[in-house]
Amino acid sequence: MVEIDGCNFPEDDIFYDIESQIWVRFDDDGNITAGMTDIAQHIAGNLLYLKPKKIGTKLDKGKRVAIIESGKYVGPINSPLSGTLIEVNEAVSGDAGLVNRDPYGEGWVFRIKPSKLDQERASLVAGAEAADALRDKLGRESWDCLKD
Repeated sequence: MVEIDGCNFPEDDIFYDIESQIWVRFDDDGNITAGMTDIAQHIAGNLLYLKPKKIGTKLDKGKRVAIIESGKYVGPINSPLSGTLIEVNEAVSGDAGLVNRDPYGEGWVFRIKPSKLDQERASLVAGAEAADALRDKLGRESWDCLKD
């Protein structure tokens, strides 16, 4: 786990879409599990509601897969890869605050069956490259997880 300005970013088996602040885990079945990064959930604040697209929806990379709402933010969660939405975390649908409490574990948001993985995988970063890119993004945007 890397900590940058109070924000936690797991390194093992996690990839990041830096611009969208979405994490991705490649699952053994060829699908991906994804969710909001620690910084994304801090910026949004205490999440109150998640409205995902319907299971089976075809998604384009960078386009909305769900809408989140907090006391201070309403906005999209964008898809890190193109593909088909195959699952939404029902626990998060019932308690969106789970994303705030455990963004990389029980607070995962959705699963996708990727359709253009060979073309799009390079847009995701991991390890030291991810840490450097995240540090740069946090610095450019003056974001941190030390204050709400």
